[in-house]
Amino acid sequence: MTEFLVRGLDGVAEMSACESLYAGVMGLRPNDGSINPRLMIALQANSGYVLGAFAERQLVGFTYSFLARERPRGRLYQYSQLAVVDRDHQGQGLGRLLKHAQRLRCLEDGITLLRWAFDPLKARNAHFNLDVLGARLVQLVPSMYGADGFGSDAGEDTDRFIVDWDLNRPTDVRPAVLFPGDVGQQPGATVSDGADLLITIPADWQRHSAEFGRAQSDTLRAKLRRSFAEAFDSGRVGVSCRRVCDDVFGYRFTPASSGP
Repeated sequence: MTEFLVRGLDGVAEMSACESLYAGVMGLRPNDGSINPRLMIALQANSGYVLGAFAERQLVGFTYSFLARERPRGRLYQYSQLAVVDRDHQGQGLGRLLKHAQRLRCLEDGITLLRWAFDPLKARNAHFNLDVLGARLVQLVPSMYGADGFGSDAGEDTDRFIVDWDLNRPTDVRPAVLFPGDVGQQPGATVSDGADLLITIPADWQRHSAEFGRAQSDTLRAKLRRSFAEAFDSGRVGVSCRRVCDDVFGYRFTPASSGP
């Protein structure tokens, strides 16, 4: 089993290595733009964190974040802008190592909240963020980066969930309640389970889009956007995303006052 070393990054060479890794993993087009090594150097020197994971001296993953404050005059937190893992090293727990390295750095600096954003239709990311780390979905931002994604997500809208990870909660999070047997077996369903709402999505969005076509996929994305917005508007937060069947995952939204 590969052993990884996670540490802070420093200097132009290491930040440029992050830029190359990011471009390769994301499949960037020439005009997509990329990360800025100079900005990352500045972040590292001014209350941000740029952390890299190495396998035998090769950079195979990294993440960076910056210090932020909730308005007006609210609590300080770190906003994690990006986390990238080399394709050949995915599925080996490296994402979890990077997140927990961020957590440790935050706690060392007295920061107890880590926040980031992700695509609501990336089921595996959702499961990792909610069921593995124990973070919560607190907001939906439609078209956060515009109406056209980049790289492998070119042509897709850029809806994003905002995720809050309370670093004071135990890191060994118990799994959320399983889905009942009658939950919808098709993506786009919204099912009540007591006070909770269950909303289903495709297990693999890219495969779903390839199979059903852009028009039908856009219709489903718009429907899910409305369902997610209604869940938040009703005072709920997202606490879990688990597999329902081979082709479907389901989010669980629970009243904010009663989440795990």
